[in-house]
Amino acid sequence: MKKINSEEKIILAIDGLDIYQAKVFLKRCPNIKWVKVGLELFTREGPSVIKVLKDLNKKIFLDLKFHDIPNTMSAACYEVSKLGVDIISVHASAGSKALTASKNASLEGAKLANLNPPHIVGITVLTSLSSEEFQTDLNMKNSIEENVVRLAKLSFDAGLDGCVCSPLEAKILRSIYKNNFELITPGIRTKIQNKDDQNRIMTPFEAINNGASKLVIGRAITKNKDPNKTFLDICDSIY
Repeated sequence: MKKINSEEKIILAIDGLDIYQAKVFLKRCPNIKWVKVGLELFTREGPSVIKVLKDLNKKIFLDLKFHDIPNTMSAACYEVSKLGVDIISVHASAGSKALTASKNASLEGAKLANLNPPHIVGITVLTSLSSEEFQTDLNMKNSIEENVVRLAKLSFDAGLDGCVCSPLEAKILRSIYKNNFELITPGIRTKIQNKDDQNRIMTPFEAINNGASKLVIGRAITKNKDPNKTFLDICDSIY
């Protein structure tokens, strides 16, 4: 039971692979349940990549981070909901009208396709931003944590199913929201790794301990010589 639960908590980011490489890789790692399809992979392969991954019996986090006017965001969520994805990301900073419209449209799209509706999660503050960059580049007066809390509330009040935050903010958000509000955390690194292009990072165990629902992990697994063992080791480390 322990292994099944832990495997459900890890979403493998496969953006650096093409669809052929992804299929080969996933066959090497049969225990992986969730994959993240981001902008890179989706724009390279198109919507057909979703069917390929669903045929491999994978659950899909479609991380395209929609951010536009309400009509455009809701139309996009309507269309991708018909593909059978399980989670869709949208930018919470698009505002409450766009968030509510996106959630409602996803329900309509899934119903039309006779599919289970995907969860919609709001992007709060990208994990690549440091506190200094957040305040200088974006001219923000409040702290990252204050903005994450504000955007998480916006997501919750709009009827979204969760939000995406760094593991550093997961603890305060979990103290506010129950477990049925998902906290998906990128910025996961093992102790021996470099930060790469992330700034607000934690180990898998720390992130889960802080209240994260699911961990997005990419290079720690995909660049490893024995990715299946690495995946299983991470699963064992979070319980």
